[in-house]
Amino acid sequence: MFDAVEIGRRISRLRKEKDMTQPALADIMGVSFQAVSNWERGASMPDIGKLPELAQALGVSVDELLGGGRGGELIRSVIDGSEETFVRQERVTLSEAGEAAPLLKPKQVTRIVKAIEEGAERREEQSESAGEGARAGFDGFTVESLAAIAPFLDEEYLDELALRLVSDVGLQQLASLAPFLSEETLDRIAAEAFSRSARVSELLPIAPFLSEEALDRIALRAADGQATLGELASVAPFLSEEALDRIAISAAGNGVNIGELAALAPFLSEEAIGKIAIESVQSGGRVAQLAAIAPFLEEDDLDRIVRLALKNEQAVGELAALFPFLSKGTLRELIETALKKNDTKLLSKLSMFL
Repeated sequence: MFDAVEIGRRISRLRKEKDMTQPALADIMGVSFQAVSNWERGASMPDIGKLPELAQALGVSVDELLGGGRGGELIRSVIDGSEETFVRQERVTLSEAGEAAPLLKPKQVTRIVKAIEEGAERREEQSESAGEGARAGFDGFTVESLAAIAPFLDEEYLDELALRLVSDVGLQQLASLAPFLSEETLDRIAAEAFSRSARVSELLPIAPFLSEEALDRIALRAADGQATLGELASVAPFLSEEALDRIAISAAGNGVNIGELAALAPFLSEEAIGKIAIESVQSGGRVAQLAAIAPFLEEDDLDRIVRLALKNEQAVGELAALFPFLSKGTLRELIETALKKNDTKLLSKLSMFL
């Protein structure tokens, strides 16, 4: 990749060799004085359309201005309109194309990468005809090399390349391309990976880039299958509250220990988590099991849970895990109960929260 600072130094040196001021160069180029200043400080790069004019003004070739190398030659071929021929003749690689990409438009970069692919495919066909056997993919076509050039490619073409790669690489590798792929393509990749028995947790590297609707569908299917709540919790930050509520309520209804819901609790609605906790106590569950989700329950629900527990004749001491989250009114009721039973130890614990 071109070094903007190094090119800026070169522009400055060549300008001074011409005994030319920045404003004078700016007048020749038809740009502002600030633009020339930014070039020379490495804060920005000249537009590719300005490079021939800039090189002429400074008395050098475009290749020399850019520091030579394959990247400079490729830029010159783009300016000449011969980049596809240059790519095929010189066997330009993705890495070399990546050097020039920051100076090019997405359609120009896409044409170059397509030419690289077409040239390599042609060589593979020739190898097959000669009985040498075919190579898999084209020269330099890896997730790593593609990721370096991905920000400069047309999204549609990058989507196409990613779909061809996904069967050969894992989602972990593909994650480096995710920020530059369309949401539609990523949703498709995730759905296909899950259908091939991928676990929900394996989607985590690309989860931030998936649509909420697509991830919800996958998570709900996984919850109906063999996925554990811990596994589902790994993608919980990217799921809708509605989908998580459905998963948690269904799990609780199927007898999952309330403590296992703790990993999902921060992402559940207060209504859903309150419903789960209250129904657990109503069905005879012990209040002590609610300790893990108590910080996420509303105070009114906690007060109701305590009253239900006492009605079910659970010992006041078993409610200790909930004391920090109860209202003052409910705590006073518990103190009265402890006083009646002359339970000084319990009174000491309760008094800490009043």
